Amino acid sequence: MEQSVNKIAHEDDASLGLIRAMHVCQPFSLPFVVRALIKLGVPDILVEAGPHVELTATEIASRIVTPSGRAPDPGNLDRLLRVLASHNFLRASLNSENHDETKYGLSLGGGLQYFASNNGRSLAPFLLLSAAPVSMRSFQFLHETVLDPSVESAVHALGMKTWEYAQKHPEELGNLVDPAMGGTSALVMPILLEKYTGFEGLGSLVDVGGGIGETLALILSMYPQLRGINFDQPHVVPKGVRVTGLEHVGGSFLETCPQGDAVFMKWILHDWSDEECVCILKNIYRALPPHGKVVNLDVVLPDVVDSSLKTQCGFKFDVMMMTLFQGKERSLSQFRKIAADAGFMRVEIMVAVAELTLLEFHKS
Repeated sequence: MEQSVNKIAHEDDASLGLIRAMHVCQPFSLPFVVRALIKLGVPDILVEAGPHVELTATEIASRIVTPSGRAPDPGNLDRLLRVLASHNFLRASLNSENHDETKYGLSLGGGLQYFASNNGRSLAPFLLLSAAPVSMRSFQFLHETVLDPSVESAVHALGMKTWEYAQKHPEELGNLVDPAMGGTSALVMPILLEKYTGFEGLGSLVDVGGGIGETLALILSMYPQLRGINFDQPHVVPKGVRVTGLEHVGGSFLETCPQGDAVFMKWILHDWSDEECVCILKNIYRALPPHGKVVNLDVVLPDVVDSSLKTQCGFKFDVMMMTLFQGKERSLSQFRKIAADAGFMRVEIMVAVAELTLLEFHKS
């Protein structure tokens, strides 16, 4: 009886190991396939078609509009779509009318819909930032960070730190940051605000490292009684969103922090070393009242390694931080250590949203 190629390979443990190794030899295929489909508008096309509709590559290609008017090639488009289907980003089935064609549709929990534009609620800008040529150059020197932890890979690749490069070269990197952070906030924050009620009863909230203030604006939309203070670098805040109750303040959180009843941070501490985090948290500690707290949204790594999707995502983010910023993702015990070193008495886990976990650091 004829056996499938996949079944034969999976029956051989040595082959499994070799297949796993070959996966590592193709590190950029998946993200760059998604990037290409974003550039072609395919996630939007599939979302607009609806969750129960399946389209062939020819049908999808006919709906792609390019600035130059060039017609996409359905054959090459199909080759990209089947990569995503093999990773469960899409569902795939043979076309009943033509068995030489495959039909594709959004799969439940697949994730491709999060790369559609969706009025700014999208991971597309974050992927474009992660896959930017500047980011890719830094990964070429990842081994150097192992040999000398005092210098991140980005310095070897770019001649300067990532944030410095972003400020000096906005067209290559800097202009990608705010849309990337805004897109993730627009996806994560509505879910967080449904689960977390810790902003109730506060009079003022400082968003430390809040970019142009999109995250704080979302919080204020649910808690209009709050006085919101968006705190970021002086060159960032002039671009800030204008919302009732939201004030933009420029400065460096390595030096100071505006006063408020509580401080919110999303994806900030992972950019910095332990020593720098303690410095940041000490500045925040001084700015908070005795009953004040830090509301910190970050990846929290497990103490024991497992192969879950969430753990894989966390560890990959950790390597990205090591490469680009000399920062790192942390476990709960590591968060408790830097919080205690800054004077905070306790750290509590509140809620989890996707790969992120919200922690509260309390002064008392």
